[in-house]
Amino acid sequence: MTDASILVIFDFDNTLIDSRISFTGLREALIDLWAGQAPLPASREDLLRLPIHDIVEGAVSAAPELSGRAWVMIEAYEAAGLEGAVAMPYARDVLVSLAARGIRRALLTNNARPATLTHLDRIGLTTLLDLVITRDDASVLKPDPAGIHLILEHLGPVHAAYLVGDSWIDGLAAERAGIRYIGFGPRRAEVEARGVRPWAWVGDLRELLTLDLRP
Repeated sequence: MTDASILVIFDFDNTLIDSRISFTGLREALIDLWAGQAPLPASREDLLRLPIHDIVEGAVSAAPELSGRAWVMIEAYEAAGLEGAVAMPYARDVLVSLAARGIRRALLTNNARPATLTHLDRIGLTTLLDLVITRDDASVLKPDPAGIHLILEHLGPVHAAYLVGDSWIDGLAAERAGIRYIGFGPRRAEVEARGVRPWAWVGDLRELLTLDLRP
C-alpha cells in the first residue's frame, strides 16, 4: 500500500489558519436576530450548543425573511475574523511533508468559497492542497458528512482517511462519514464533552507527521 492511498482532510479556521472568528458571538447574534422575529423554541443556552447552520435553519423556518440577514451577518463575522489572519505554525511545512510522501490533502470548511480561496492564496497554502470544499460546494455543512463524501468522490478511492480539526463539529462530521478524527489544539476537553472520541489528538501540527496513518 502506498501513501497515495491515504487522505488527510483539514479544517480551515483554527486548524490551518489562525483566524479570530467569534463563533460564540455569531451564534448569540443569530439567536438575537431570531428572537426579534419569533419565539425561541428552546433556551438560549441550548441553542448556543447548536451548529451555526442549524441556528440559521431554525430561524429561517420560523421567519423566512431572516434568511438574507442571517447570511449577511455570518459573512460579516467571517470577514472580521479572517482579517489579517496568518497560517497556523508549521501548517505549510506539514502540508509540504505530506505532499512529499504522496499523501492526498484536502480542505473542508463551512466558510464561503471566495473568502477561503482569497486567504489560502494570501498565506501561500492553495497549491499545497489537492481540493478545497466550502459551504458553496457541499450540499450540507459540517457536522453533516456531505462535504467529506464529496472529497472522497473526487480524491478516492483511499484506504485510510482522516479529518484534522479543532472542534466537535469536525469530529462529529468525521464520525458520521466513517473516517478517523484527529483533534487539534487546546479544546480537547470541550470536544470530548460532546461525546466525540478522537482517534488521536495533536497540539502541534508537526505531530501529524509522527502518526502512523496507515489503515
